[in-house]
Amino acid sequence: MVSIQTESGLSVFEGLQVEDLWQASKKLGFPSAMWKLPHTSEIKLLISIQQGVSRVYPDLEKLPSGFMIAPFVWEENDQVLFMEGDIIVTSREEKVVDVKNGLGEEHPEVKRLLYTAGSKSKKQQDQPVTYAALGGNVLTNENSKERYKRTVELAVAAINRKEFKKVVLSRTKEIALNEDFQPAIAFHKLVKTYPHAFVSLVNLPEQNELWLGASPETLVKQKAEGTFSTMSLAGTQRAYNAQDEIIPKYDIRWGQKEIEEHALVSRYIVECFKKIRLREYLETGPKTVLAGNVYHLRTEFDVDTISLNFPELATTMLKLLHPTSAICGEPKLPSLQFLSKVEGYDRSFYSGFLGPVQVEGQSDIFVNLRTVRLKEGVATLYAGAGITEDSVPEHEWEETELKCNTLLDVIGG
Repeated sequence: MVSIQTESGLSVFEGLQVEDLWQASKKLGFPSAMWKLPHTSEIKLLISIQQGVSRVYPDLEKLPSGFMIAPFVWEENDQVLFMEGDIIVTSREEKVVDVKNGLGEEHPEVKRLLYTAGSKSKKQQDQPVTYAALGGNVLTNENSKERYKRTVELAVAAINRKEFKKVVLSRTKEIALNEDFQPAIAFHKLVKTYPHAFVSLVNLPEQNELWLGASPETLVKQKAEGTFSTMSLAGTQRAYNAQDEIIPKYDIRWGQKEIEEHALVSRYIVECFKKIRLREYLETGPKTVLAGNVYHLRTEFDVDTISLNFPELATTMLKLLHPTSAICGEPKLPSLQFLSKVEGYDRSFYSGFLGPVQVEGQSDIFVNLRTVRLKEGVATLYAGAGITEDSVPEHEWEETELKCNTLLDVIGG
């Protein structure tokens, strides 16, 4: 380990790589999160040493710098998991360029972290960085396809009975992990493959699980200069043709089913604005956007919270929006009730929300989509499809396969 005092304040962190620090924090049992925001080149690593994972109310404007993660089943007055940013490392082009260390370098646990991160043997240092991918053994029940198609049929029947307008049915796909699978390397593969996405790797020691993902969907964003943003992201179709060539964006044509599905999500956001009597917002879209191996329709909404004197808008909208109709359905309550009856499993943090809070004055909370849970030697992939009255069960199954493969094509090869 190199120990150099520099003008940038990196000190004993100089010479370490962000992956070394992440592996060390995991080995020592410190909760941690590594992420890259869309269309940026910086990777950040947050390590929570003192408090571990706490449970807090998601008041974005009041919380210190940290990282939050919440499950799909979350209501307005519930708490979320939160890691306070005792150490926040910024890496660019595989070099640590900035460290916010709130504990000081003489803190015993910081010393232990640095020692663990810098104590690679020469043999380890000389070895090429490789990893075996997912084991390839699909553990999901053979009847899962027929079961999912049956739930789609039940959903369409409920829509025809006017119980709700849309519901998002999800499923899982379990694959055995090889023993030498390295999540941090898979994270970096996702970073390179999906520059437009929020790529994250979260270590939750209490749950004995990791969550790796590349989400295309912002739930709420609050910039330091006062701009609030959210988006509707719905409607899906293949981005590649039968020859495995990407279909140009201008050749994409959207059907009535996808257009209506997207419109329901956009209307849901506008209805949330109406509940708080907010009329001054900028709506941009819908636009066709690429997300891995699929295209989506996206509409963006922006608000100047300073001119409106509404600094708590991000927290207010977070509580109103989640779960959005893009991951649950419309109307919300009957859709949730239907999902609890027919979906048949606990979504856990899939389709919940996660992201950094008050890091450099900005909060970026994303819907936890295109995600995989790594636990006890099993990778559990999650995917859902929006069901409307025009849904065809076989097509919806194919959509969930496409979404699972967004991650699998990268980390499984």
